[in-house]
Amino acid sequence: MYKIAFNIAWESLMRRKTRTWLVVTMIALSLSGLLFLQGLYDGMVTHMISTAIRSDSGDISLYAKQYRLEKNIDYHIKNIEMIKSYLDHLDGIDSYAMRLAQEGLVATAHKSLGATLKGVTLEDEHRFGKFDTFLYKGKFGFGAKNQNAIIGFKLAEKLKVDIGSRLVFTAQDATGEINAISFRIIGIVKTGNIAIDEGSVFVSMDTMSKFLDLSKSATQIAIRIKDSSQINNIQYKLKKHFHTLDVMRWDELYPMLIQMRKMMDLFNWISYAIVFSVAALGIFGVILVSILERMREFSIMMAIGTSYKIIRYQIISEAFVMAISGYLIGAFLGWCFLIYTASSGIDLRYFKAGLESFGLNAILYADIRFYYFLQAFSAVFFAIFLSVLWPLHVLKKIKPIEVIKGKTV
Repeated sequence: MYKIAFNIAWESLMRRKTRTWLVVTMIALSLSGLLFLQGLYDGMVTHMISTAIRSDSGDISLYAKQYRLEKNIDYHIKNIEMIKSYLDHLDGIDSYAMRLAQEGLVATAHKSLGATLKGVTLEDEHRFGKFDTFLYKGKFGFGAKNQNAIIGFKLAEKLKVDIGSRLVFTAQDATGEINAISFRIIGIVKTGNIAIDEGSVFVSMDTMSKFLDLSKSATQIAIRIKDSSQINNIQYKLKKHFHTLDVMRWDELYPMLIQMRKMMDLFNWISYAIVFSVAALGIFGVILVSILERMREFSIMMAIGTSYKIIRYQIISEAFVMAISGYLIGAFLGWCFLIYTASSGIDLRYFKAGLESFGLNAILYADIRFYYFLQAFSAVFFAIFLSVLWPLHVLKKIKPIEVIKGKTV
């Protein structure tokens, strides 16, 4: 009997092809658009997190106590050779980079700005986060005698300098004396990390150590983990071994990125709710009109002994056929959009300045995750379920004999 009811439902849909395809198209377009936007938003957040990890924090960072609060080189990490030896033998560590930083004043002949001078080892930075891929202009290096520097592109724009320009950096060294160092710009980087692009200058670790009168020291040790699921476990081991240091995960150093991810998740749910509420209203209207048009047909079926359960099954079958058709088409279109955007990206160079102010590239890439399609499936069928409740309630209240006689509609 249920098979017959399903066949009747199918024939009913085919009799009203225009209306049926209108609902299917509405579901498909809504779904594909939401999948595309969800992947794009997640891709934006993933890019920002990846940039922060590669260019600065790593998965875990080590700092001396009080350094992050006061940014004073008096609170620097000592005995880095011992720390290197431990990290080299700790399972799960992929790479690490040691940095020595000091805040000060960077100046040209015409302008000066506050900035951070960072001593780094480029070979370590390449292994750590492929820092050379951030190179925007010039060369990735410090020259044969380590007398050159690499600067963030936003800071270069503010200072109005370019490759070959000379800068002077002034800061307090470890003895408390005001010291100055001069260098030429050999490279400009664009990382997408606003703090680096707007306020960082990179020199060799040896040059920085001599400038600050600090040897075998660091203000930060950034660590990359092979398996991200082991971050908490490795953090626990590091805290236990280096109890005199602050051991911070990337999400503890960049809480704003976590909040942004949560906001995007909330935005996605709100978008789903709005779009599929509209879709549910559309389906509700189609199902209700369909029932009202066929009220006499249903009344005759009931009068000859067809149970309400069978008719309800027929109505639900019509709704779910439209839902599954819309879902399959929408999921396929959304998957195609996501595949293209994940590989080729979306070129938004027209909005380049605005995107860069948020740490985003002008070309945006989408993420593709399986749960997108599970969420979409749940949303579609929840919308369908809600849309048939009232039409079925209307159908249940009819009096078949009176409808057949034409006394009620």
